[in-house]
Amino acid sequence: MKGKDARRDSGSDRLLTSPAVTIDEVNGFFKTQLPFCAEMSITCESVEPDVGVTRFSYQERWTRPGNIVNGGTLMTLADVAVYVAIFTRTGILPLTVTNELKMNFLRPAIGSDVLARATLLKLGRRVAYATVDLFEESDPTRLVAHATASYIIPD
Repeated sequence: MKGKDARRDSGSDRLLTSPAVTIDEVNGFFKTQLPFCAEMSITCESVEPDVGVTRFSYQERWTRPGNIVNGGTLMTLADVAVYVAIFTRTGILPLTVTNELKMNFLRPAIGSDVLARATLLKLGRRVAYATVDLFEESDPTRLVAHATASYIIPD
């Protein structure tokens, strides 16, 4: 975020103008520490302060009949996106863990890549809270699911 979009870090006067991680750092972490991401074709697409975007590259083996991307895959994609959003503020903290994840499925994702855009709403000393919008790459304005999540931040 630059210029008028810059925000202040909670609890300080520091302006957040760049994320604490890069896409390459996140994808490297996925490769070495989260092998399920490679298995499920989940990658980090973009980072900015308080925002992480992940991509599920469509594979038929993760679908239900009708080439519908299964709900478990969408929940995993959303969960990983929140992890990335937190990293944009803290750097990579491997022991940051999901506390709660709730998802509303709005329409099927059929036969295409899905992106999840997680936005960090609050980062406290011990708990982070975020929302996630999931959409097919072909139409970012048409949500396939919406999630909320909280994470526990390690000491």
